[in-house]
Amino acid sequence: MQLSINRRLLRNNCLFFFITLFLLELFFISIKKDSNQIPNKSQFGQQIDSTNRRRQQQQQPQQQQQQYFFNYLQPKHHSVQCNALYEGDQDELKHALALLSDLKHPQPIDNKYYNITKDQCAVYKSERFNYPYHTRDEENKNYPIAFTILMYEHVEAFERLLRVIYRPQNYYCVHVDNDASTDVYDGVKNIVQCFDNVILVSKREQVVYATFSRLQADLNCMNDLFKYANWKYLLNVANTELPLKTNSELVKILKIYRGYNDIEGRWKTRNLHRTEYRWETIRAKDSDKQITIKKTNEKKKPPPSSIEIVKGSAYGAFSRQFVEFVLTSPIAKELLDWSRDTYSPDEHYWASLNFNTHLHAPGSYKAKDDPTKWTARFVNWGERNCYDPLLVERRGICVFGIVDLAILPNRRELFANKFSLTGDPIAYQCLEELIMNKSLVDLPLSDASYYRQMPFLQPL
Repeated sequence: MQLSINRRLLRNNCLFFFITLFLLELFFISIKKDSNQIPNKSQFGQQIDSTNRRRQQQQQPQQQQQQYFFNYLQPKHHSVQCNALYEGDQDELKHALALLSDLKHPQPIDNKYYNITKDQCAVYKSERFNYPYHTRDEENKNYPIAFTILMYEHVEAFERLLRVIYRPQNYYCVHVDNDASTDVYDGVKNIVQCFDNVILVSKREQVVYATFSRLQADLNCMNDLFKYANWKYLLNVANTELPLKTNSELVKILKIYRGYNDIEGRWKTRNLHRTEYRWETIRAKDSDKQITIKKTNEKKKPPPSSIEIVKGSAYGAFSRQFVEFVLTSPIAKELLDWSRDTYSPDEHYWASLNFNTHLHAPGSYKAKDDPTKWTARFVNWGERNCYDPLLVERRGICVFGIVDLAILPNRRELFANKFSLTGDPIAYQCLEELIMNKSLVDLPLSDASYYRQMPFLQPL
């Protein structure tokens, strides 16, 4: 009996032992399998880094991944609060003026840096022309505007102006002075090659102040742009200017003008000596390039077709039909030839065609006021009106600066002349920032009633 009990106990103990051993083995096998699935610290870090990189690459736009490529073309940013300057904040104005004073002699980006190749155009445009309206402008796609841009120096100023006014439906012709440096011409050419709707003028002029060459440069670009069939108005600008209106605002205003030209006209202050006598260009004795203009004692014959010479501006907003008249009308050609030996013919040619209504130039009208009311350009003439005498251009035009920012947003003109990257880059930066940010939203035109009351829209 005792033996029987011991055998039974031994059998039970053995069964218990083997069952326990089996369970322990299963437990250790399970732990080993799980441990093989857990990476070590190094592997874990590598997996996290790889995952983060993939996530960042998926979330980051292509342009941000490549932002470093043309980072050297990014203009220097000055730490000022532009909104406060527009609101006339005196503390911010003092800060900005002190900052400007510390800049000493600010220099633009070297022209040689704009060495963009054709293969780099896609990357260049994705970085420097990366606002939504640079690639798509549905609101205004059916109302393209043509621009002529005249320039002599500073590729940076040209590029920044183009960034502000560029839209895919518009057309742009760039005239680089024939006397400009090779670096300037090559830099502009490298930018232009990246756009289908931006061209270099087919015939360059050596532009000399107050001579016929200034007018001819605009006409050369007009002739090249007229080949594009669907633009509505042409605005001629210089690369020292900036717009006071967004492209959307320009379209709204020009639609209100419905084909009339926005051109300045003056009669009482027309400087008769400029057109009553012949002027001739002479070269400096020690230079083949330097040209000046000199008045002779020889009186000119009266203008053709009983045209009364009207003083105006070199700039304007010209309807497509008016540009066609300028390029094809025999009368316009006669006046052009007559104007070749006058002083600054660009300041009377447009106005004389526009205000001599017997010529029947499209978009012209009989002016009632002297000077006429116009909106194409805001210019501050006269040294006494400049807050800084150092910012007076040698032709007597005030260069807009920081102090002027408080008045610029409320001006009704289309463009402001002029700005300087070497004189006051802070003012340039602030107006550039304002127009580009406003371009992101399509707001109703403020003061639309003002433009509807322009004299050329009123019945005679």
